[in-house]
Amino acid sequence: MESLWLLTWSGTDNGDVTQEQLNYYKARSEVGGMIITEATYVDEAGIAFKGEIGASTDKYIPGLTKLANTIKDHGAKAILQLHHGGRQAAIYYDRGGIPIVPSKRDYSFIDYPVREITTEEILRVIKEFGAATIRAIKAGFDGVEIHGANHYLLQQFFSAYSNQRTDWYGGSPVKRMNFILDIVNEVSKVVKEFGNKNFIIGIRISQQEIHGPNFGFGWKENSELIKRLNKTDLDYIHISAMGNAIDGWKATPSDKAENFTELYAKVIDPNIKLIACGNILTVKDANEAIQVADLAAIAREALMEPEFTKKLIENKEDDIVSKISPERLNHLQWPSGLFDVIIQGEGWQGNIPKHGYVTDVPMPGDESVIQYQRH
Repeated sequence: MESLWLLTWSGTDNGDVTQEQLNYYKARSEVGGMIITEATYVDEAGIAFKGEIGASTDKYIPGLTKLANTIKDHGAKAILQLHHGGRQAAIYYDRGGIPIVPSKRDYSFIDYPVREITTEEILRVIKEFGAATIRAIKAGFDGVEIHGANHYLLQQFFSAYSNQRTDWYGGSPVKRMNFILDIVNEVSKVVKEFGNKNFIIGIRISQQEIHGPNFGFGWKENSELIKRLNKTDLDYIHISAMGNAIDGWKATPSDKAENFTELYAKVIDPNIKLIACGNILTVKDANEAIQVADLAAIAREALMEPEFTKKLIENKEDDIVSKISPERLNHLQWPSGLFDVIIQGEGWQGNIPKHGYVTDVPMPGDESVIQYQRH
């Protein structure tokens, strides 16, 4: 069992880890055997979220060290998720920057300007993922997860919709994989130099990218990407189910009866672990997921039940909670930013800042808490 965090939106504006975030992770140090942090930016030009924490310079190492130690307090593996928002870097825009994209095209669904990244900048970003990995090693993390999913920069390069470059990093389906592969290889290189043989390297990728007539990639293209990732030093591939919240890890493409997880399990190297993610909210859900994948990722359930794996180990499965309630809020140790988005978001109406938040985080039982807060 491993656990992936939703964003907490609770770091400082300077990218530092806060005490309430440490409290949040401490409360969940027994929620899974491997704990993946929220997204951490490798470059200030990639900041996408309000309160996103940083790993872009050495000044963040002390805070990251506290975070790693907190996660490992009861023996869980601590994984730092490395992130660049690309065109989704809305906070970077709010601070005066212009977010980067693989190539210019119609991005009318974004309410701010973007610019095409240069080759020199591409090479710098690749190095930044490696440099952030070195900081993760120095901070005591057991591994890193490269965020290549959910429409952020790495996925934008893989997408036929957003990447229309004609150089090494775009054009053909194979070349659209090169940015991801070069980052994986850069991370692997620095781990060999600065880490140890047990340091974990993972990547998170989306199930597919198809939005009506806009085609980025489907399961066939993803399968070919996984085949190339099989030749790297990755320890796991994590399939993100964002955009398929109802079916989660069991979502299926339109042209196959098998779900995405089953399809990718067929092509992944047996030495690389496959993580299923999405709509895993109970022990039954997790057990079903690991019949197909090697590991089950819990995110929303980890928010609701900080002692998920602890209770499993202690044979207290009947005590595991899979919904929130007013009575449990203090026990959950949610940081203020997370609480505001999940609970107060609906009540804020137009008062939620336009950029830097993801407001659609449905939680079993959340209506009871919303009503409680209103009264």
